[in-house]
Amino acid sequence: MAPPSANFQEVYAAGTQARNPVQIDAAVGHYGRFDFQRDAKTDTFFHPYRNASNYAVGVFMAGAGYTREMTGFISESFASRYSSNYLTDMAERKEWTNRGWDDAHAGVWKQR
Repeated sequence: MAPPSANFQEVYAAGTQARNPVQIDAAVGHYGRFDFQRDAKTDTFFHPYRNASNYAVGVFMAGAGYTREMTGFISESFASRYSSNYLTDMAERKEWTNRGWDDAHAGVWKQR
């Protein structure tokens, strides 16, 4: 489930413009542009959008040109440091990140 405003073509396109880790964090890190599970203005966490956020990580990283393996490494390294649910959500987080990367790599989210 993703919020109505989620646009994964936009996520992919933003990934193609990313050039450094700061841009990655600003896009898909906590409270980033495509962190659908957090609202910075209200400091609200939307649990139902957790998978959409992890999916967006995969889509963005594929757009940025990262391999699936490097995407997983970066995502899990970030989660191990900053996620309060790192161990309990690991399998699900990896699954959704990989799905996003796979779909983006297959061309699902490229602008036509």
